[in-house]
Amino acid sequence: MPDKYLLASDLGSGGCKTVILNNQGRIISSASTEYPTYYPHPSWVEQNPDDWYQALAQTTRRAISEAGISSTEIAMVGLVGVTHNTVLLDSNDRPLRNCILTFDQRSEVQCRQILARWGDEVLNQTRNGVSPLWSWPQLLWLKQNEPDTWQATRRLLFQKDYVRHRLAPAYVTDTVDAAGTLLFNPVTETWVEAFIDDVGVSPAMLPQVVGPMEVVSEISRPAARDTGLAPGTPVIAGTTDTVAEVFGSGLLQPGQGLVKLASVGRLAVIANGPVHHPNILNYRHVLDGLWYPGSGTKAAATTPRWLRDNLWRGQRPADAPTFAQMDEAAAGIQPGSEGLLFQPHLLGEWAPYWDEHLRANFIGATMRHTRAHFTRAALEGVAFSLRDAIEGLARIGLQYQEYRLIGGGAKSGLWAQIVSDVLGQELLLPRQQDAAYGAALITAVAAGLLDISPASIREVIQLEARLQPDPDHHAIYNELFEIYQAAERKLADIAHRLSAFEQNADR
Repeated sequence: MPDKYLLASDLGSGGCKTVILNNQGRIISSASTEYPTYYPHPSWVEQNPDDWYQALAQTTRRAISEAGISSTEIAMVGLVGVTHNTVLLDSNDRPLRNCILTFDQRSEVQCRQILARWGDEVLNQTRNGVSPLWSWPQLLWLKQNEPDTWQATRRLLFQKDYVRHRLAPAYVTDTVDAAGTLLFNPVTETWVEAFIDDVGVSPAMLPQVVGPMEVVSEISRPAARDTGLAPGTPVIAGTTDTVAEVFGSGLLQPGQGLVKLASVGRLAVIANGPVHHPNILNYRHVLDGLWYPGSGTKAAATTPRWLRDNLWRGQRPADAPTFAQMDEAAAGIQPGSEGLLFQPHLLGEWAPYWDEHLRANFIGATMRHTRAHFTRAALEGVAFSLRDAIEGLARIGLQYQEYRLIGGGAKSGLWAQIVSDVLGQELLLPRQQDAAYGAALITAVAAGLLDISPASIREVIQLEARLQPDPDHHAIYNELFEIYQAAERKLADIAHRLSAFEQNADR
């Protein structure tokens, strides 16, 4: 077969990564860059959609150059992105404001309004509960608080769909991203008319919903000038970053479980159907008949980044250490951080508490504790948070039979081992584990270079390592985890009072 190449990009919560895959399923080049996140008020989290497109254009040019190929040799393009991130467009398809991100907490009042009006009907129709991470309450907040912006809105697109529209014009989304709005029934694959009417969205504002692997458009000439891609290159609908990671990590049968150490700590178990519970996130797999119900903790890899920027960095940004250097310091501290404990609720918390008013805490600090102690305690605290959420999943019958660890945080050997020790479980680390690789495999299936069957997919997915828990360390962490849970119970009221104080002070 003549050489064919595929280009795929992951528009993540903190940056964009673009890869080029050859027809043997091997990545031959990659490029990544970050984009800024804005926090204009307490509990608000936003990004500029144009930053996403510029990041895609930049990484695409770099990936093509590094691959040493002509853009005309790229047979197809596919994008994935973070779900729940809704872009409001004016009549000229320009974003009307920064995008409210899935981490944003401002729409709590709107969540209560939705539940008061619709109750269990939301769960029955969408297979998901109501919380500020979904698009519906975010849109309702915008309608009630920014009426001029709302009146000027002509279309809604989601993160990867907006960027893809800039590349290859099409008002389209996929079935998984549509479910992230809480306005879509993922079983019937239709918009829920009553919910759309409730928020005041007309059908003309909504994108057409298609399968993730469907070709929807071609690279336009303006986008070709921006990115270096060839005009006319076909582009598929794409999907969300998490389902791309699920697919690309080899999670292809019920019981296989995901532990993701990215900006968020995403957890999921492959199942034959959704789990009917308001605190379970239910999304469909790209393989027919499968779902990946689960939950997540809110500040995973965000935590060491926050520590780097606020505890380790000197007067100049260039003085900041690498994460590897921070790991080296933390590795010199014994498990348990000599009695220093961290609750990683820097952005509130999702599972198992679903409480946006929880706050992060270092507990037990003494004069003997150094930056290295604080760093190890932070890594351990995120692992405790993951265990807390996993145990919450088990209580409602969602059991892990196999653990696959992925995400940027999984590249830290220290952190990966801490997670294994805290969970007391073997962890499988796929060699290629990020969403960009999953997006490339999905694009390869769409292009006919890879069969959709699990057997074919397993042939191109390899494991990098199997981590075994240290029994002695697991015993230490069992004792400390009990203290962690006690602290959660005892400090929740204090967190709520501090959250109220913060909100009042901001006014």
